[in-house]
Order: sequence, then C-alpha cells, then structure tokens
Amino acid sequence: MPVLTSSAAQRLDDEAATRSIREIAEYLQGVVGQRIAAAIAGLADARQIGRYVRDNGPRPHGATERRLREGYKIVRMLSDAYDDKTARAWLFGTNTRLDDRAPIDVLGAATDTADFTSVVRAARQVASFQA
Repeated sequence: MPVLTSSAAQRLDDEAATRSIREIAEYLQGVVGQRIAAAIAGLADARQIGRYVRDNGPRPHGATERRLREGYKIVRMLSDAYDDKTARAWLFGTNTRLDDRAPIDVLGAATDTADFTSVVRAARQVASFQA
C-alpha cells in the first residue's frame, strides 16, 4: 500500500483547492455515494449533491463548500492509500483522535478551521501508516 508522503499531501491540498466544486461533488458521489457525500457536506437533501454535479448546477456556499473540499481530501487520501470501501468505513467509525466521534459527524457539522483540521489530521495519520 502506498504511504501518504508530505509532497503527495501537498498535491492533494492543492488539487482540493483548485478543482471545480462540480468535480469535487462528482468524485465524492462516485466513490462514497450521494447520501454519504451529502452527509460529508452537512446536507439534509442528498439530491443536492447531484445538483452540484450538473454542468450549470448551483454552487454551495461557505461551510458547505469547505466541507466538500475537505471531504474530497479525506476520501482521496484514504482511497489512494487503501481503497474506496476502507475510506467509507473510516468515515463512520468512532475515532479516538476526534473524542470518539465518527469523522463524518465531525466533518458534516464543521464550521471552524479547528474542526476541519482535526478530521484531516486524523485521516492523514491513517493514510500515512505503513504496515
């Protein structure tokens, strides 16, 4: 399994910041599914992810867009290091680095930098682990 290097993490950060939100939503919908992507974004209506994927679809604002971008980083690093199934499972497992909360719950409710940073840091630790 590949280990997440600091240069790979930087490339992923850059990619998450520069990709269109349509591409981000499309990736998440394809890898974790529309409902999980909506939970990552903190959305009650999973169909909204499908709307973001449309060429002329709406754009999320504020924290919703940031949740999608940070969620993209998390899912990409875990899928690249392990696989899509492991990335989905990690999102729902309780995590001691997050005060025994599930990463998807922390991310879906995140509004400040500390919340986003804690989830990304926890994912990086898992993706950087070498067996």
